[in-house]
Amino acid sequence: MLTPHQLAILRQDLRTLAHIEYEEVENELLDHYATLTEQKMAEGHDFEQASSYAWAELGAGAGLNAIQRDFEKNIRKQISARHLEILKSYFRWPTVVTTVLIGVLLHYITPLIPARFILTGIYFTILTPIGILYYSYLKRRGQGSDSRKIIWTHLNARVAFFVNIFHASLSISFQGEGAAKVHFFQTHATILCILECIVIVYLFSFVQVYNENFRYKTA
Repeated sequence: MLTPHQLAILRQDLRTLAHIEYEEVENELLDHYATLTEQKMAEGHDFEQASSYAWAELGAGAGLNAIQRDFEKNIRKQISARHLEILKSYFRWPTVVTTVLIGVLLHYITPLIPARFILTGIYFTILTPIGILYYSYLKRRGQGSDSRKIIWTHLNARVAFFVNIFHASLSISFQGEGAAKVHFFQTHATILCILECIVIVYLFSFVQVYNENFRYKTA
């Protein structure tokens, strides 16, 4: 059996030499690394030699990095599939009833909003995901070695879609005079309605995805 100090040395190898980033991957590899080292020590090698042989058998830095990349790819694939499944669920029975009711409600309420609030509504609808984008960036940085930061990276990329919409809306709103700009969005209230529905659906889907637990799955 390896001592706690020896295990700490092996763990440090994984972090500094192989740059293993995720705790889940690190713990799995450490178990294999330690087992191989113990086997080599049982054959008569000292700890330093045994760990060197074990490191080579694991594939050294390049081989271990390949394992980590496969882990990331596997988790991302699961997240994308689950996120799409959640989005589709809003348009299946019986959830689709709630989705339609919210859409109809927004469709009838939006034209009743005073003209001066139309543009404000557009900006608020688009700026909300931008706030989420910034929050997800901070959250991802704060995850450290937690594999859940892969989820935040996924959400960050998806919310970036709304940032592009925001820039497009700015481009449209700066065309023409102030009254004309407001009139355009008031006349085409469906635009705001659709944007609001998309944002609401995405916000709920983000919350659901984050509450999911994803684990590495072998083929």
